Amino acid sequence: MKKILGVVVILMFMSFPLLVNAVTYETQNFEQVLTTEGIEHDLSNYKEDDDKISIYIFRGHGCAYCKSFLSFLYSIVPEYGDYFNLISYEVWENEENAALFQQVSTFLNQPSDGVPYIIIGDQVFKGYTSSYDERIKNAIKNLYYTKKRKRYDVFKEMNKKEPLQISNGMLFLWITLLSGGLFYYQRRQYKILFDKLEKINLQEVKKEEKKEKKKKSQK
Repeated sequence: MKKILGVVVILMFMSFPLLVNAVTYETQNFEQVLTTEGIEHDLSNYKEDDDKISIYIFRGHGCAYCKSFLSFLYSIVPEYGDYFNLISYEVWENEENAALFQQVSTFLNQPSDGVPYIIIGDQVFKGYTSSYDERIKNAIKNLYYTKKRKRYDVFKEMNKKEPLQISNGMLFLWITLLSGGLFYYQRRQYKILFDKLEKINLQEVKKEEKKEKKKKSQK
């Protein structure tokens, strides 16, 4: 039984990495989203970098306000392009992204049904107007010049507090492994019991044979 359980446990640990972030979300980077929204651009001098901050935007494809924000962000690339990466989640046509949008906005305690929904560190910009421009630029610079380990990132914060998510497929795999192990164990126990009963029966038969032989020898 220990060997069986050992195999099951090993298989479960092998599947463990698949449990984290079981739901995958569709994202676009700055280049991709500008192309998708038909915004003419040249990002030859812009490169994504892990040292940059992350700007998150939940948007709808074809949303005019979203496009205006993206155009503004592109316009400040010469001055601010070294500070940020953009990560876009389209929510009008992607149900999983839409569900994530609700989770994130609830987590930040700033729920909103509208887009764009822009997140820079712990600051949220609901919708977009040109009156946000200076605040957005300040938010970018302030977050960038914060020590990297102290930068607020909503997804990192959510991962700290949310329990492990298990997909239906992985849950089925775990149940199958456990059921298979228990079924094998049960069959093995039945076989052991059957072998014992058969041995006892064989011993009884031999005893009866000895008795018969003894009776015959006494006649």
